[in-house]
Amino acid sequence: MAKITIFGLAGTGTTSAGKMLAEKLGYQFVSSGHMFREMAKENGMSLNEFEEATNKDPKYDNELDQWIKKFGEENNNFVVESRLAWHFIPDSIKIKLICDFDERIKRVAAREKISFDEAMEHNEFRDKKIAERYAKYYGIKDFADDKFDLVIDTTTTSIEETAEKIAAISKSNPSDRSIE
Repeated sequence: MAKITIFGLAGTGTTSAGKMLAEKLGYQFVSSGHMFREMAKENGMSLNEFEEATNKDPKYDNELDQWIKKFGEENNNFVVESRLAWHFIPDSIKIKLICDFDERIKRVAAREKISFDEAMEHNEFRDKKIAERYAKYYGIKDFADDKFDLVIDTTTTSIEETAEKIAAISKSNPSDRSIE
């Protein structure tokens, strides 16, 4: 039995790796990014507008964060892709995905079907707002590698290889921290 949380900025492959890993292990997959986008849509806002709203009113983050925390307390055998699930599910195996900035932007541009410049502007805006919000609401000022059980650079590592590395650590000793 395992609780696996995957952190990474947009374009690092958290959703793709998380889905593949959950399928491989027969676990439930949860994407807080998907939930966040749905919340924006339900509130009639674009993602950037919703980011602004969350910086002004903590109710949106609180709702999502409390759901993630409760989910982690009540369930096992899951993979959660989220920027803060590692914080709210402290007994999880904590994975961090990193990636070269330009590669992240290329991936987001392709996924969202927008230009590289639009993707860069959008990502820089979101990364800034997220950092501000997490510092303000939770006192989290960095996402240092030592907070995670495994850090994987996905710049040239395939989704399949990423899922395999996470599956391997979920079966071994998660306190063996390393950067792959």
